[in-house]
Amino acid sequence: MQTYDANDNLPADYKAALIDLLSFQADSEFAGGQRVLENLRFARRPEEAYRLSKKAMEEFGHAWYCWEILAPLGINVDERVTELLQNPEHPNPKKVRVINGFRKENWSAFFQDWSDVAMFSTAVTPAAVVFLGQYRESSYLPWRRVSERIWQEEKGHLAFGVWAAKRVIEFEGEAGRAKLQAAVPKFMKMGLGFGGRPSDDSKHFQKYFEYGLKIKTAQQVQEEYLEIVQKRFAELGLVVPKDIEPDYEMRVGYSIDDEQLAASGSKK
Repeated sequence: MQTYDANDNLPADYKAALIDLLSFQADSEFAGGQRVLENLRFARRPEEAYRLSKKAMEEFGHAWYCWEILAPLGINVDERVTELLQNPEHPNPKKVRVINGFRKENWSAFFQDWSDVAMFSTAVTPAAVVFLGQYRESSYLPWRRVSERIWQEEKGHLAFGVWAAKRVIEFEGEAGRAKLQAAVPKFMKMGLGFGGRPSDDSKHFQKYFEYGLKIKTAQQVQEEYLEIVQKRFAELGLVVPKDIEPDYEMRVGYSIDDEQLAASGSKK
């Protein structure tokens, strides 16, 4: 696999695909941090508020790490963060690129109390661990290096979810466990759909593998996600439902097509 480092001359198509993936990750990480902070209203105790705030800080950090890679590629990252800060609820899709699950109108519908906060990190974050972890083998070396830290922190976010769920059970007993179980389907739908459609054999999807920008197929992401979820649910005494249909719409965006390549001026 051909690798590239900072300041290397990048092939035009490769650069376009790299920017596409990185911009979605950076913008979405920042928007994700904004959404996590909104859930502070559900924290009932100081430690819960502290740990959730720490998670939000790390999400902002992930955005920063990726933006630091994008800036030398000619992307005005200051404009992107300004748009996200000035229009946190409805950022302009022509200025920033945020996955659907982190848009406020979609996000807010998922959360009613702390049990939802806990189950998001328990049932969705495993997909981020797998999906973002693949970039530790990216052909673009600056992204590979920073992805190691992101991956470690995403594992910490999963651990936070398990801890938060245990707090629900600790303070609310079996009624709390029942609330957690009831929240499983809506979050597992998002988690299962996080890596994209396993049947996706489109040209743009294959470009990522050709360029070494993606390492795992959507099917592999789903399978590894389920392995993690099964272990963590068992730890909490929860059941993994058998009939959950993935929701692919919440993660729309991690893709590039020929039209986008042409628009970027990189298509030959």
